[in-house]
Parts: sequence; C-alpha cells; structure tokens
Amino acid sequence: MKKPQSVLLLVALVVAMFTNAGCVPEKSDDAATGKVVEYSSVGDSNEWFVAFARELETEAEKRGYKLRVRHAQAKIEKQIADVEDIVSGQPDYLILGPIDTKGSARALNIAKDADVPVIVVNRDIVGKAGEDFVTKIYSDFEWIGEKMAEEIHGAFPADAKQIRVVELHGTAGGGNTIGMQSGFRKKMAEYPNMKIVASQLGDFRTDVAMTAMENIITSGVEFDAVVCHFDTEAMGAMLALKAAKRKTGSDPSKGEIIIVGNGGTKDGLKAVKAGEYHKIVSVTPYYANQVFDAIEAHASGKKLESYIRVDDIVIDKNNVDEHMDSGF
Repeated sequence: MKKPQSVLLLVALVVAMFTNAGCVPEKSDDAATGKVVEYSSVGDSNEWFVAFARELETEAEKRGYKLRVRHAQAKIEKQIADVEDIVSGQPDYLILGPIDTKGSARALNIAKDADVPVIVVNRDIVGKAGEDFVTKIYSDFEWIGEKMAEEIHGAFPADAKQIRVVELHGTAGGGNTIGMQSGFRKKMAEYPNMKIVASQLGDFRTDVAMTAMENIITSGVEFDAVVCHFDTEAMGAMLALKAAKRKTGSDPSKGEIIIVGNGGTKDGLKAVKAGEYHKIVSVTPYYANQVFDAIEAHASGKKLESYIRVDDIVIDKNNVDEHMDSGF
C-alpha cells in the first residue's frame, strides 16, 4: 500500500508544478536580469531614424541589454498601440521617440500606469520630468533654428536691403518642427532686412519639398534663400530650382540661392562639398551612449536633469571633409 501512495503523491506534486507554472508566468532570462529595453520609434523611413535605431542596437549589444524596436510608421495611433503592447511585457525601460508633442503624450500615461520608466528621445513631448518621464534627450531644435537664421543672414552683405526667405518646414506638431520654427523667427527678429515670403510643408521628404518649391517658383514669389528643416527637403528644393534654371550656392552676388538646412545625411554632405548647399546645422543621430548612460544612472538611483542636450555643429565647405564619414 505504501508504493501506490508514493506514486499518487508524486503525481500530485507534478500536477501542482504545472498548475503553478500556468498561473504565474515566468520572466524571460533577459527580464530576470533587468536588461530588457524597448524603443518606440517614429518609424519614418527617413535616414535619420534608421541611423538612430541602428546606433541604439549597437550600444545595447555593447552594454549587454536586450533591445527591441517598434516602428510606428509615423502614425500616432500605431505608436499608442505599440506602447500598450510593449508595457504589457514589463520591460525595464521604454525609450520613446514622440511623433507629436501632444498626441504621443498618451503613451506616457500608459507607461506610467504600468510602472515602466520612460526616456524621451528625438523630439519634445508634453509632460513633466520626474513624473511622466525620467528625462528628455535630443538636439536643441530652437538653437538649430536660430543658427539657420544666423547662417542665412551671414551669407549676404551687411548692407543688403532685403533677404527674402522661403521656409520648407517639417511635419506640423512635431517637437523638432516647432523648435526650429520658433528659433528661426526669434533670431530673424534681430535682422530687420530679413523676412519669410513663403512657408510650405516639406514634411522631411524630398518629393513633398520638391513639389512645394515648384509651386512657389510658379507662383512668382521672389526669394533669395531657402531654409529647410532637413536635408531631404533641401534636396527637393535643389531639384526644383535646377529644373527652373536657378543656381544654388554661397554667393548671392552671382544670383545664387542660399540654402541652409538641418541634417547631416550623406547626400547633404555631398551637396555641401559640391558647393550647391550653403550650410548644414547638424542634427546627429549618434547619441545612443547618452541614452544608455541615462538609463544606467536612473537605475542606480541618481537624479537626472529634466533635459539632456545633444550637441550639434555647423557644417560647410571648410569642414565638410571632416564629417563625410559620419553621414547617415
């Protein structure tokens, strides 16, 4: 009688083990070591986002983190759905690249409810550091806007009577677009001879910017310079201007249209080297080290600044060769 009782006891123990396993899901090895980080990307096919995601993956592997990337395809509703799915898996951190300052803020509430800390990257978002997110890390887009206005103004003689500027701007509502427009206008207010004569959506795309530039040319608006929120828009503007037999460069006395933009793509750098693109105020995607430094500092209990700036530079014919290898 003892043997059957032993068998029954063993069976009962095995059943209990499987029952408990079904009731209490086990964390993956990655989650158990506190090494899981998810990145919700804007998901645009723009070269910048591709380069930044690749840089995050490289840095994560170097530091021993498991990184998963979700691409929102520049759609807020998809980003919100992605974040809902992400936090259900309880990652240790969420890196969030907002599509829109207000629309993407819903993702912060979702993550906070799930007790998943958020590092905001790429662009601004509505929320409070220390409550809705840990910190924000990206370029100072207002500074970039100011610098672009300064570089356009500096391309013309000090006694120039007027500098008429066409603006090809990025996606409306994006923190980078808002920052660059604000900074550009703030700096432009210091130059009474400088004014915006046309402002059109470039949407960070070559085809959209090209069409916008074609429409502006056809309308008969006279202009001396073009400011672009990204190199892809500058490429579109140059294509339209070339088709209209207008020359671009750095010498307005020769009738050349001055183009200043934001970026650092391979095509943009090549255009600067060729003398067709006056200057680029860079917006580097190479700051994954700052992102993971922030994650590790927060995980160790350190208090972070609400905003961590990524430094950018001005690239022109004088220093473009130094930066060709960093083109993305």
